[in-house]
Amino acid sequence: MFKKRREAKKRKAELSRANSELGEIRQELNNTWQVFNSTTDPALTEACIYEINALRAKYDHALKGIRSYFL
Repeated sequence: MFKKRREAKKRKAELSRANSELGEIRQELNNTWQVFNSTTDPALTEACIYEINALRAKYDHALKGIRSYFL
């Protein structure tokens, strides 16, 4: 009985951490989009494109992790 509670509490903490990570990635992505939309420097534009692609991959990976809790 106590083991189930401990496992449920641990699972809830992991899910909370994963949701927090997802929110942080989303915020980084929004910040990068703002820089991308406001820059005119070609080098900075290219850097933003790479950063956006990397953050999208990171976001997708974090989202898969959250989905695994419900399967």
